[in-house]
Order: sequence, then structure tokens, then C-alpha cells
Amino acid sequence: MARHILREAPLRTPAIGAGTIIYTLDGTLPVEYLAPGDRIITRAGMRVLRSISRHGDGLRLHFDRPEVIYADGMEIAAA
Repeated sequence: MARHILREAPLRTPAIGAGTIIYTLDGTLPVEYLAPGDRIITRAGMRVLRSISRHGDGLRLHFDRPEVIYADGMEIAAA
């Protein structure tokens, strides 16, 4: 009997719109005020933001591995 290995689809991280409030260890900040090195609160604890990229009308946050961040009271996937 053959075994089929299911692979997870790549994580599609949404662009976060300007003005979206992100939870950091220094308090809440609009996403456009974040900078690499900021300490972001994630579902797994505090993680250091590695980089930020523009995508369309929003920004994408990048970490060492996929994370779920808290923004405007919601959970959002981030790379």
C-alpha cells in the first residue's frame, strides 16, 4: 500500500494595513512605526522583528520563523 505524504501549503502572510495597532513589549504601535529589532508579542511569546517589507497597500512583518501576532485585537499570521 502506497503512503501519501501531505505537505502543508506555504504560509500566506497577509499585508497589514497602515494604522493597524501591533502589540510590542514597548506598548502598542501602529505597524508603520515598527522597525527591525522591535520586540513583538506573538502567540508563542516575544519575538524579534527581523525585517519589514511593503506589499501592495500594506506591510509584511518577517521573523526567523512563521509567527502569529496580535494586531487590533485579532491574530494575524506573519512570516
